[in-house]
Amino acid sequence: MFDDYLNDEQLYVQLEQYLYDYFLTECHASGVDSKNFKAPFYNTAFSNGTPFRDGNPIFSARNKTTSKILRIVLDEDTDSLVSYRDKDMGCVLVIIARVSLLELIIKKMVEWVRSQ
Repeated sequence: MFDDYLNDEQLYVQLEQYLYDYFLTECHASGVDSKNFKAPFYNTAFSNGTPFRDGNPIFSARNKTTSKILRIVLDEDTDSLVSYRDKDMGCVLVIIARVSLLELIIKKMVEWVRSQ
């Protein structure tokens, strides 16, 4: 559905919105107040305001209370989903995968939301 997100600006924006909407839906379903999060958390634009649109990150959120951060990076050169906690950045869960693994990415996002 989003396979050409890197070449189609509108599709990229739709993918960002899809992830954000899914995040909000999961917050509501899990009884987590979405107002406790800053999303997106990371700046994804150049100083002149032009968006990067490179998938790094495609989605990010920070829990304002616990300072835990979720960062989702799309990398089409990756064969499988990789997730790790970046201790140097403090409580950051980083998920890296190709867009074809979107269902797995969302599953990890849901786990993160539910752990809040």
